Amino acid sequence: MYTRQRPALSSEELKLPLAKYYDLPLVEPGPREMQIINAGPFDPSLAIKPENFLDLLQPSSYQPVEYGYCMMPDGSGYLAVYTTYPNCTPQMLAWWFRWLNIHSKGMPAGQGNLKYKIWNPLDHWDHGFVNSKDKIDGIWTVETLDLGEGEAPVYTIRHHVDLFALGLTKERDAALKAAGCWVDAAVESFHTVDVSHTNTGGSHLCLTLSRTSPLGIMEKCTREWIGWGVKDGKVVRDETTPASMLCEEYLRKVIIHSTVEAQQLSKFLPQLYAEYKDLPDNSD
Repeated sequence: MYTRQRPALSSEELKLPLAKYYDLPLVEPGPREMQIINAGPFDPSLAIKPENFLDLLQPSSYQPVEYGYCMMPDGSGYLAVYTTYPNCTPQMLAWWFRWLNIHSKGMPAGQGNLKYKIWNPLDHWDHGFVNSKDKIDGIWTVETLDLGEGEAPVYTIRHHVDLFALGLTKERDAALKAAGCWVDAAVESFHTVDVSHTNTGGSHLCLTLSRTSPLGIMEKCTREWIGWGVKDGKVVRDETTPASMLCEEYLRKVIIHSTVEAQQLSKFLPQLYAEYKDLPDNSD
């Protein structure tokens, strides 16, 4: 297991009922995932090109590569992350991704979001709605991606993307919903952590297809096109994306982080949901 020391909670945080989830052992990527990661990048010809990003949205089929990373011929990055959520339901996940963004009444000011911290104690610090009520104006996050190795935290804003403006038809959307699928699309931008939140450049185009697998387990098929964003109704290359994000080392770091947090959430979400689902979102 991880030997890195997770940050200590404050005395105020330790008094909150949520604190009991903070010390759960952090799940590591399994041997299958690490074998794929350690094999190195896959052939980029098997990746979904950014201009064809809607190809991910299939009711039941899978892409040639569902887990792995590679650099694209144009110098941008590509991530395919496949995760499962045993014992979780669509209702649980929908609840979590809203509830997460509402700070509890007892959380001390200036000490982050304990709801977010329990998800990945080594990397997560704060999380919330930009407008304090819903995701329409974006969701902001303060986190690291190195599982506690000491890198500086990054402030990101996850901006909602209108897929209909990018080519998704109502017929295709209806077919996905009829198959029990739901879709999340966003562009992530990067900013300084200080109060100015100055944009530092770079974009990630993100798309996730959630559905029930043939084994009856919740699954998420996620893609990130690093160095790509959306402008004027088109998927476009973001040339401001820093070189530090456009390399295999960064891609490997992100896929491990994403795998760890998915597995950790799957472990505690059923109990958390049962405990909090009928309470106000800001309950301690």
